[in-house]
Amino acid sequence: MKADEPDAAGGPAPGAGGSDEPMADNASDTVVASLLSNHPEAVFYAIGADGIIVPMPESLRLSGQVVLENRSALDMVVPSDRAVVIDAWERVRKTGLASAQVRLLADPEHRAALHFIDATAHHGVYLGVFTWMEGGEEASGARLAQQAPPRTPRFARARKNELAVVLGIDEAFTQILGWAPGEIVGRRTLEIVHPEDQALAVDNWMDMLAGRGPGRRVRLRHQHRDGTWIWIEITNHNLLEEPEQQCVMAEMVDISEEMAAHEALRAREQLLNRLAETIPMGLLQVDSDARVVYTNDRLYSIVGVGRSDTVEEQLSTVVEEDRELVTDAFAGVLSNGIDTDIEVRIKPCGEGDKELRYCALNLRALTNESGGVSGAIVCVADVTEAARTREELRVRADYDEVTGCHNRPSTMAQLEMAVSSADSKRRPAVIFVDLDRFKDVNDAYGHAAGDEFLRVVGERLHSCVRSGDVVGRIGGDEFLVICPRISTADEAMGTARRLAESLSHPIRLPKGSVPSRASIGVAWSPRHVAGAETLVAQADAAMYRSKHLGSGEPALFDPSRSSAEDIGTWNWPAPPDQRG
Repeated sequence: MKADEPDAAGGPAPGAGGSDEPMADNASDTVVASLLSNHPEAVFYAIGADGIIVPMPESLRLSGQVVLENRSALDMVVPSDRAVVIDAWERVRKTGLASAQVRLLADPEHRAALHFIDATAHHGVYLGVFTWMEGGEEASGARLAQQAPPRTPRFARARKNELAVVLGIDEAFTQILGWAPGEIVGRRTLEIVHPEDQALAVDNWMDMLAGRGPGRRVRLRHQHRDGTWIWIEITNHNLLEEPEQQCVMAEMVDISEEMAAHEALRAREQLLNRLAETIPMGLLQVDSDARVVYTNDRLYSIVGVGRSDTVEEQLSTVVEEDRELVTDAFAGVLSNGIDTDIEVRIKPCGEGDKELRYCALNLRALTNESGGVSGAIVCVADVTEAARTREELRVRADYDEVTGCHNRPSTMAQLEMAVSSADSKRRPAVIFVDLDRFKDVNDAYGHAAGDEFLRVVGERLHSCVRSGDVVGRIGGDEFLVICPRISTADEAMGTARRLAESLSHPIRLPKGSVPSRASIGVAWSPRHVAGAETLVAQADAAMYRSKHLGSGEPALFDPSRSSAEDIGTWNWPAPPDQRG
């Protein structure tokens, strides 16, 4: 029967279609009867409710089918199909029937159908059944059973005297440890216990002899006949005073797979711990209550705080202004599982460190088996250098390297913002500053001196404006001052006069003192807010008038003297000073 083969009644096999509805008891009997009737070559095996292989119940009367003993479907299929088997087993526990297509180790070229049936109602077990797909009939049940490797038992017994000399063993002892009775009887079991475990074995033995009945369980490594070591869990029963026994009965359980899993887990934990201490970033794990579960040493050197109990304490060096950002990020990841990346500033924590440091925090939610948030893991990286580089690039993009003033694109962007945010009472004023005879400074003293001259001009301009004003260099010797919120023309002219006064004093250079003066134009309107380009053109036109007058006094743009189309092309009489 294939995975979707109809049952004996002609309908689909109950539960095979993926429904979560439980299958009726009589339906399972129908499926089993169909398999027995239609598939004499099938391979059956019985499974307990705990998933352990059990003997086939006598109540199930097979008609020549092969019974697989001590092996499960996981042992028979290719490794890549084991997940399919596990999924089918989980489904049969819910629905009563599950089918899947798998490839067998005995014949990986062809697929077989694996069926799980809940037969607990009438037979007390679950049934696993292999049937063959087209082209795979040659992989008969007998061949499959023959190729299945024997399963080594996990439980064994040995009889010993009071000196731990072996008196007898069962067949399982030989299968687990490889020693035949003639090779082990008469020897003390301590001879095959790992040297590192012998002290524990002696202590456990003496403790057992002090009382009657079972002693404490103990886990010891025993040497296999081939020289390898097998983990055995032993419970020694003191029956020395029992007339029919007069021995110590050792019940032995092979726990090699369990210990191998523990060792693999330990090795993985060690690897993760070593990685955590090696990677160049801090690690912080917290539970769902924001309590610290794990940190690595690197975290301490980054945030300057040793291991703490809570996130608030662990990140106490975050500057006050950024703490709300941290609080919101942890609330989001722990309450809603929202992964978050933030950047915060850390107070100086080293003796020689006086500047704020920048840290990137990458928060990732951790979930439990049900999908609920169980905590979070946080990677903390010191990104100070990257932040400084980013700031340097921003400064280079927005500021003039020589004077420290805004460059032309940045200045115009600031003016656009001022225009867009203006209201009916306060409007932006633009002050155009052009240095007189700056070309003479370059020609007489060189470009280095000219740059120093411009730097001093920038400083003087900054010293004369308010904190919200913008000073920009828009050309070789041209500066633009933006005053975003000006109420009157007199207020704008007052700022311009302070600029003119500051720039009227000579500038001292390494090669001597150099005269300084500027032509300054102001644009501001009490009636409406002009566009950014128009304001600059108006201030430029007013600056030409200031230059024409030659007195060093700022000039206010007068809209009555020209239309907007004429701005920038006024025909003033030739000024006595040419623009530098």
